[in-house]
Amino acid sequence: TGVQTCALPISRNGRLRPRPSASGTLRNVHYLRIWADEAGESHFEEVVRPVEVRAAEPGVAALHLAAPVPVDRAQFLELDGDAQDPDWHTAPRRQFVVFLDGWVRIEVSDGEVRTLPAGSTVLVEDLTGRGHVTTHEPGWRRVLLLPLDAD
Repeated sequence: TGVQTCALPISRNGRLRPRPSASGTLRNVHYLRIWADEAGESHFEEVVRPVEVRAAEPGVAALHLAAPVPVDRAQFLELDGDAQDPDWHTAPRRQFVVFLDGWVRIEVSDGEVRTLPAGSTVLVEDLTGRGHVTTHEPGWRRVLLLPLDAD
């Protein structure tokens, strides 16, 4: 009861073929990038990375894997959203920032503002210029930092 079985779509070379999602489109990995142009103005960019579908362990759904991105380390942090005083800042380094809980609102210097849900990933690369403003949902928030380069 409640268990569904299905055959996995295997290609001729033995790899899984991407299966369309319920909407009929192939699944990809998405994240938001913040970058600065030559004038120091920061902008958002939607990044879509294609995936390769691979079989997992028995009983586990097929894995939709994007190509790996090398990172220097993983660092967890907690911050008190009630104690924040949001202001303009640049990224301290090129890094992925994963907001593990709570929403986050980010404004870039070109005026665009986005409110992202928990679980969102942002690649910050605006190392120069005016930067961006980050506002976290009130309360204690958990964030995962994945720097791309060693300090």
